[in-house]
Amino acid sequence: MLCLVLLGILDGWSYVTSSLSMRAGVKTAANLVMSGSTDDAATQALAIASWENRPEDGQVTLSRIRMCGATVVDASTMCSGPKVPAVYVQIQASGTWVPPIAFGPFATSTVIGHQETIRVR
Repeated sequence: MLCLVLLGILDGWSYVTSSLSMRAGVKTAANLVMSGSTDDAATQALAIASWENRPEDGQVTLSRIRMCGATVVDASTMCSGPKVPAVYVQIQASGTWVPPIAFGPFATSTVIGHQETIRVR
């Protein structure tokens, strides 16, 4: 019985640490964006580099979204007024967590993800 509990703890610990590592990568990118970084490719590369034990399919994407109120617009559109649109940077990370030991509720691989959106203008 104790072995079953230990196996469950091992899988649970692995899942939590994988999720926290992913969140750390996203947080690195978010901190760079909030400090004024405009080079999305470099920010993405740093987020990936700071994601410890990233799974093979782990990826981070950054996208800039421009909005006039609740409407998504393209970069050349001006809002009424004329006002410039609000700009948001959306950072998304995803990857497949593979359990070290297939056991109980953690018997199969699971896709994990994290998203953060930052208003930059």
